[in-house]
Amino acid sequence: MALVWLYSTNELTLQLPKLDSIGHFLGFFFLTWLLSALLKQPLFNLAMCLTFYAALTEVGQHYLGFRNGEFRDFVADILGIALFVTVKYVWIKFSESKQ
Repeated sequence: MALVWLYSTNELTLQLPKLDSIGHFLGFFFLTWLLSALLKQPLFNLAMCLTFYAALTEVGQHYLGFRNGEFRDFVADILGIALFVTVKYVWIKFSESKQ
């Protein structure tokens, strides 16, 4: 994780850039992993449902007064889903080739 030092008001402050988006990425990666293990659905179906869920959560946050729906977070959600799907697909293909 990249750390960024910013100079502001004559002092150095440590800030983690886009920590919220990193949380979205990791959250949807592990959510996809959990649902894949529990539901045993095809990866494509699971990915489509979770992408729809991610879109709904961001649209819903847009209309809440205390939250912001951000496209960057939606992209982080999709990247988390996509990374798990890719890892699992490669794992399955690698396991099949060993047999």
